[in-house]
Amino acid sequence: MHGKTRRGALVFDVADLVKDTLILPWAFICAKEGATEQEFRQQCLQNFTRHKALDFMFEAVKTIALQHHETHNRLTP
Repeated sequence: MHGKTRRGALVFDVADLVKDTLILPWAFICAKEGATEQEFRQQCLQNFTRHKALDFMFEAVKTIALQHHETHNRLTP
């Protein structure tokens, strides 16, 4: 977790769900091939689309939020 006090921490935590799988390998590939930053970004966007990363991230957040809600409701009289 990136911490409770850091603004935007949730965004970083959610991005971490896919970073190691979708971003880091392409960072190394693009660096090796001498790709520009724009080419790297384009590759990342294609990977996000190909692997439906946004759908995965939204579902993960939704699942966690619902679990938290259910747990909170059980503990609250």
